[in-house]
Amino acid sequence: MTTHDIVEAWRRKAIEEGVEQGIEQGIEQGIEQGIEQGERNALLRQLRRRFGSQIDGEIERRLAAASPAQLEIWLERVLSARTLTEVLVD
Repeated sequence: MTTHDIVEAWRRKAIEEGVEQGIEQGIEQGIEQGIEQGERNALLRQLRRRFGSQIDGEIERRLAAASPAQLEIWLERVLSARTLTEVLVD
């Protein structure tokens, strides 16, 4: 086996490992994004059910821009808050 063959084998292995790592990271990101979108949708449904016509485009934009941590806080508050403002207070 020549030096060129060794280098080529190493290069192929590095590429394969990089591709595998990229696929794994992509799958993880996709799962996280799916969970986050599910939480946004659940919160929006709950808000619409509780507060009806108060849920407008601005509220939807706030939900779309919210961090996962903020969504979690709002999801907990929606169960006990009396007003929409109480749910979405920062």
